Amino acid sequence: MYVTREELVKTRITLLKQMNKYIIDMGDEQIWEHWITLGVPDAPTEEDYEFIAENDEEWAEVCKLFGRLVKAEGAD
Repeated sequence: MYVTREELVKTRITLLKQMNKYIIDMGDEQIWEHWITLGVPDAPTEEDYEFIAENDEEWAEVCKLFGRLVKAEGAD
């Protein structure tokens, strides 16, 4: 199966929105502050999501951050 770059970016945007919602729903202010500082900004725009989704390095870093933050919450 071949996925176009456009489809990949759209999928990444969907996942970013889901990750952002998950972090917010965790209700941990410290984790949220890390997220908005190093990952997806507070009140992100479509352009914010697109920037992260289109940039492979940004995408990888946000995914790593998400994993670390979720893992940190589970350690409590």
